[in-house]
Amino acid sequence: MAVTASGAISFANIRDEFSPGSNSSVSLGDYYRQGTKIKAKAGDNNATHLASAVPTSGALALSDYYGTGLGFQFTISSDATDQNLSTIFGDDYDLDYLKLVVINSGVTVGGTSTSTPAINVPSGGAGTITITNNGNIYGKGGAAGSVGGDAIVAASACNVTNNGNIKSGGGGGGNGGAGGNGVTPITASLNNFTDEGGTPYGGGNTPNNDVPSWFSQYGGSHDLNGQGVVADRKWGGVNGNAGQSGAVNTSWGFFTTSSSFRGSLANRGPFYCSFQLGTQGTYTLSSATISTSYGSGYGSPQINISTSNSSASQGQGGGTYTGGQTMNLSADTTYYLVGSLSNISGGTNLYYNNFDFSFSLTVNTITSGGAAGAGGVGQSYNASAGSGASGGAAGGTNAGAGGAGGNGGAFGVAGSNGTAGGNGGGSEITYPSSAPTNGGAAGTGGAAGKYINGQSNVTLTGDGTVAGNIS
Repeated sequence: MAVTASGAISFANIRDEFSPGSNSSVSLGDYYRQGTKIKAKAGDNNATHLASAVPTSGALALSDYYGTGLGFQFTISSDATDQNLSTIFGDDYDLDYLKLVVINSGVTVGGTSTSTPAINVPSGGAGTITITNNGNIYGKGGAAGSVGGDAIVAASACNVTNNGNIKSGGGGGGNGGAGGNGVTPITASLNNFTDEGGTPYGGGNTPNNDVPSWFSQYGGSHDLNGQGVVADRKWGGVNGNAGQSGAVNTSWGFFTTSSSFRGSLANRGPFYCSFQLGTQGTYTLSSATISTSYGSGYGSPQINISTSNSSASQGQGGGTYTGGQTMNLSADTTYYLVGSLSNISGGTNLYYNNFDFSFSLTVNTITSGGAAGAGGVGQSYNASAGSGASGGAAGGTNAGAGGAGGNGGAFGVAGSNGTAGGNGGGSEITYPSSAPTNGGAAGTGGAAGKYINGQSNVTLTGDGTVAGNIS
């Protein structure tokens, strides 16, 4: 304890303060500040020497020692952050002198991150270390779902007298869960549809009958018209807009609707077109048929899909399909469709029979679930607890809405849990990915930090308020 600040003072009082345990006679010359009995303050020690009034040389009087002591005091008189006692006392931190830290009334000391306490008492401290809190010591609030920061971390023995508030940062609120993806049917756009094989017309006003380079069926005969058999069955191009001279029936060609495209011809073909789709998904070849009212042996209808006009069955979704089969096709990719008959055993013409196919543009597509709401931050020395954000609305039919985030906790209080995201619905698909999906789980709110971390090193007194955990 310090020498009395007034009244009678003796040499023994000075000896007991600055040479505790000694019974030797006292010579004031041994008790200069910066001498052997009262060591000088280190250059990096930011505290005030408790014997600063004692001269370093010259005449000494007993009155020079009024109110002096063997140690250092650091007073925090305005708001501060991240106070580290080894930094405050510098090279004197391990000196066996009294070390006092005083936080004035109305002053707040706060931590700026959850990994940095408001006051840190690291290992290596010597002497009696005392923290007197007349103000506030607050930890940093946790981010969404995270633990709040500590108010005091003590790795060296110290005394804490709390006359104010010591509170850890609040835990962050848990994040909400993302909404599950849904599935809904849509009609895809049909883009850049081109008749690659039937138009423009070749000589004699007959279809060009172009085929891709890889196609070798039919022995080189690729006539689209029913010529020489029924004169009015002539190829009509796309949507009947390229009717041939003398054609009475213009239903033989490619025709597009809002939900499909189809081809119909009175001969064996082949069909040959290119197209793009506006939506990625699993598409259905609705039908591929020939009528057999007037004969048999004309083979089986088949449709080949390729991303190359020089190779069959190439690229995403490439393959040979029959009516009712499905194919996984990408968006904005040029596909080449070739329709032909396999295993022909009859004549070279179908005569009164028709070769038809239909391709559905209806596809199940994924609708995005709503975004997860973020959890609110926990209360900090410089910020109130944050409210959790609302979950995002579902991004389409059958998708789940995002769950709301939980609210951040007040000083010393855990954050609230978030809310789970809604489940998606609709038909099950596996391309482009599996859907529908369930909503994400709710995030757990973060725990409050510790108002004292290192309880075994701390002697806590005072009638102030504490909040949070302790360990």
